[in-house]
Amino acid sequence: MTKFTEKSVSHFPLAYYFSAMQAFDTRIGAVVSSLERLIQLRAQQHQLFTNFDSAYQQSRKSMSTKNVSELDKIRDNYGYVMEHVAALWAEKLDDEDLNIHGRRVQQVFKDYSFRITEALVAENAKVDNMQQRFAEPTLAADLAAMGLTELNQRFAAKTAEIKQVMQQRNEENSALATGLVKQAREALEQGYRQMITYLNAVQELQPEESISQAAQYYNEDFRKIEQQLAQSRKGGSVSPGQGGGTGSDTGEPSEPSDPTTPDNPTNPTNPTNPTNPTNPDNPGGGGTGGGDEGGDEPFDSGN
Repeated sequence: MTKFTEKSVSHFPLAYYFSAMQAFDTRIGAVVSSLERLIQLRAQQHQLFTNFDSAYQQSRKSMSTKNVSELDKIRDNYGYVMEHVAALWAEKLDDEDLNIHGRRVQQVFKDYSFRITEALVAENAKVDNMQQRFAEPTLAADLAAMGLTELNQRFAAKTAEIKQVMQQRNEENSALATGLVKQAREALEQGYRQMITYLNAVQELQPEESISQAAQYYNEDFRKIEQQLAQSRKGGSVSPGQGGGTGSDTGEPSEPSDPTTPDNPTNPTNPTNPTNPTNPDNPGGGGTGGGDEGGDEPFDSGN
């Protein structure tokens, strides 16, 4: 009979910890057993995971997110208009003196490969660099000649505003991560250790095939999450389903691509629709998962 791995998860970064706890919640949710103590502990563990899930998802969102997106659209429009006006001056006016104004301004956009589809941090940095160029006397005169001085000032001011709101968002997320998430994680981890100890004791005294099967699946989940974490810390390139990640501007550790949906170990009785841990007769257990805020990296926690 297989037992659950008793390795510690306390050192896991948040994203990987979430993945491990979600996998555990799903696997024990699929256990079919009449043991009252198991059913009771499983329901408690599921509630602890639900609490942690809620706190974790809240920590990954911010009221500032929508604001950042709206500001970025305005800023992108400023940049788009400036670049295209410069292109029209450079290409469509039948006067070399006018053309040269447009070419010089257009060249700045080309030099920095400016694109409105870029990630916020990258676009912010490019705009800052471009503003240094536009402050040069010749280019400042070009902007004035084309009537773009005020638009460029708005372009710069909106970028500064975006950076300020992003900093505010990071501070909000940091406060949540050290508060609500910390409390929920500590409670969940205590319940997790208790549940593992109980399940392995059952396997010693009165082994059950359903528990053994859940342990087999979870141990494989855990192994893959450990592998993904190790690869992310080495900075290696990992294909989807095998770890890796992109990180974020909030300082969040790089996340696994989808560590809660690893391939199941070979077993013809693979539980694809786990039982609800709060009601063994009602299919549909496991955590709720959650998404990420717009503009940042997505996190697919479904199983």
